Amino acid sequence: MSISLEAINWLAVLGAIIANMAVGAIWYSPLAAGKAWLESTGRSQEEMEGGGGAMALAIVPAALNATIIAILASGLGVATAGGGALLGLLVWLGFVMPTNWIEVIFDRKSYRTALINNGNFIITMPLMGAIIGMWG
Repeated sequence: MSISLEAINWLAVLGAIIANMAVGAIWYSPLAAGKAWLESTGRSQEEMEGGGGAMALAIVPAALNATIIAILASGLGVATAGGGALLGLLVWLGFVMPTNWIEVIFDRKSYRTALINNGNFIITMPLMGAIIGMWG
């Protein structure tokens, strides 16, 4: 197997990272699932204020997710938004969702937290895949 990083459209990866961060900012805001997520984690809004450092750190996993989706898309010949979205959905289904449920089982995170987090990922992973598939 050969992985060619030269074949990756890095602007598409950047677009996917931006989309991931934008959806996450909306998803975890009080306008969407933010209040329910805070309740499910036992945190308060005051604890989360000034969380710019955490947001900056969230770019790292977003960048890793986008890069891996781009590598997979390149290797599999995915070159459409629909194919990329399907790839992102499969990455969520095969890797992200099971990992979140292992945290419920062994780390005793709440089911509600896992459902909220997976709600974000089931949107962002196919979206990142669609962007990469369309631009890749």
